[in-house]
Amino acid sequence: MLGAMNSNLSKKCTLYIILLCIFKNYVRNYSNKNNNNVNINPEFDPNNKNKWKDLFGKKGIKEYSFKLAHAWLKCKEPANTLIINDILSYCNIKVTDTELDQLKNCPVYTFDLSYLTNLNFKIKDLIGSVGSKKQISGIYIFIHKNTQSKYVGSSSQLAVRLNGYFLKKHKLTGLFLPLLYKEGLENFILKIIPLNKYKINKSEIILEQYYLLDPSFNLNRIKVVNNPSGSTSKQLYMYNRDRSILYYGSLQQIDFIRNLNIHHTTLTKHLKNNTYYLGKYLFSRHLYLNAKKVNISLLDLALKLEKDRKLFNRNKLLNSISRKVILKDLNDKENILFFFSLSKCISFLKNKGHIADVKMLKKAINSGSSYFGYYCRFV
Repeated sequence: MLGAMNSNLSKKCTLYIILLCIFKNYVRNYSNKNNNNVNINPEFDPNNKNKWKDLFGKKGIKEYSFKLAHAWLKCKEPANTLIINDILSYCNIKVTDTELDQLKNCPVYTFDLSYLTNLNFKIKDLIGSVGSKKQISGIYIFIHKNTQSKYVGSSSQLAVRLNGYFLKKHKLTGLFLPLLYKEGLENFILKIIPLNKYKINKSEIILEQYYLLDPSFNLNRIKVVNNPSGSTSKQLYMYNRDRSILYYGSLQQIDFIRNLNIHHTTLTKHLKNNTYYLGKYLFSRHLYLNAKKVNISLLDLALKLEKDRKLFNRNKLLNSISRKVILKDLNDKENILFFFSLSKCISFLKNKGHIADVKMLKKAINSGSSYFGYYCRFV
């Protein structure tokens, strides 16, 4: 009977998530097809009264992830890789079943904070000190002794983060910190899970999200991992002039520099002055949901921008080393690589273990012959 109940609960949970996904996709498609007006919402202002809407997923790029998280919490089932990957898809983090099982079974170290003075050395032995050159990443869990209320957090620098709690350096926000500062450390149990020995990308983010989907962590008001790309992350979007078309967006401004060859000074200038890049593109920190997303690959977008630069910068002289190159894998026709300069192409080949140089690469391009298994051509 118990097995049948669990099976029915699982089916209901799965159905709930599926219906939510269908509804969300319907709303997005309907909006794109029937609303040609440009969203005139203001840029996101840190001092805006509506900042809480962005933090709690009421708007912005994480809105879908928050809806999934809250829907899953109603099911009261342990999180799995499917829901974790769906929630973290906005920041391109994925985990396999094997990796998640490995993280769930990591050693947990428990400390009674009533004896913090005597435990200082044990904690330092486990995660190092604030001044350590090599910082330990991992998970920390605070459990209130009387109520068993729980709070989970993660950090790539556990020593620094926990030191902030011990010395009351963090701002008094949310549910956990007011309780901690009022009750005192002596009324809490601390569990630490170091993850520095596990070669799993963003392991602390994945494990924190796993715990956040457990209803027993009732002191965590926000149920989606907050700011997984780091405190310096800056979301950025590239539109046409009237913001009706979205060409590209990322949670990290660095992606525009790496993938589209747009200098950070150029980004800053156009964002500050609200001017148009190459006379036709507009950068914004805000996601306009009514903008139509262009179905274009990153490679094709990079090539499109290169053509636009040639038209816009006709008087700009280019040296030979700055010529753009495309490599096509002879064994995999779908594997096409784009480089903004010959030197970057050479660096790629050298990282693959080949003894490559600019002179031989140019020769291969001009003769039309293959070079280390790639067909090469200038853009």
